[in-house]
Amino acid sequence: MKSGIPKLVLIIVFLITARPTYAEDVISGKFNLLDHNGRAVTEQSYDGKLRLVFFGFTACPDVCPTTLFEVGSALQQLGELAREVQPLFISVDRDNDTQEKLAAYVGAFHPSIIGLTGSEEQLAAAAKSFNVTYGVQATAGGDGEEVFHSAYLFLMDRQGRFVDVFGYGTKAGVISQTIQGQIAHEKS
Repeated sequence: MKSGIPKLVLIIVFLITARPTYAEDVISGKFNLLDHNGRAVTEQSYDGKLRLVFFGFTACPDVCPTTLFEVGSALQQLGELAREVQPLFISVDRDNDTQEKLAAYVGAFHPSIIGLTGSEEQLAAAAKSFNVTYGVQATAGGDGEEVFHSAYLFLMDRQGRFVDVFGYGTKAGVISQTIQGQIAHEKS
C-alpha cells in the first residue's frame, strides 16, 4: 500500500511557493496612461510609494464616490503616513472624463488622489493588468447607455506589486489598518 504523504507534501510545497507568483501573474499592475495634468505616467512613476488603485468613472452614482470617500478618509486616518501612499483613480469612461473633470472629481475626495485616463488601448491594457472588467451597456429600459466596472480597490507595494484587494464597501479603518500593517511589514 502506497502512502499519499509524499504527493501531499509536493502539493503543499507547490501551493506555498507558487502563491506569490500566481498573484503577480493575475495582477501585474502595469499601466501607461495620462494623469489629470496631462503628464504621461506608468506604474513606475510612483515607485517608492504604496499605491491604492481603483477603476471607475466620474458620473458613477454610488460605487466610485463611496470608494473614493473611504480612500480619502483612510488617508486622513493615516496622518503623516499618508505621504507614503499614492491613490490612483483610473477612469474607464474616456469619452466623458476629461482631464479637467478628473482633476476636479478626485480633488473633491482628497488632494493627493490622482486621476488617470488614456486611449482605449491603454485603458484596456491597464484593466487587463489588474484583472478588472469595464464597458458600456444598454440601460434596463433600453433608452440609453451606462458604464459598468469592477469595484475593487487594489493595494500595491512600493514597486507596484500586488499586496491586497478590498471589495466594495470596505471601510476606511480597514484600509488604513492594512496600509499601516504593510508599512510595518516593510520596516521589519
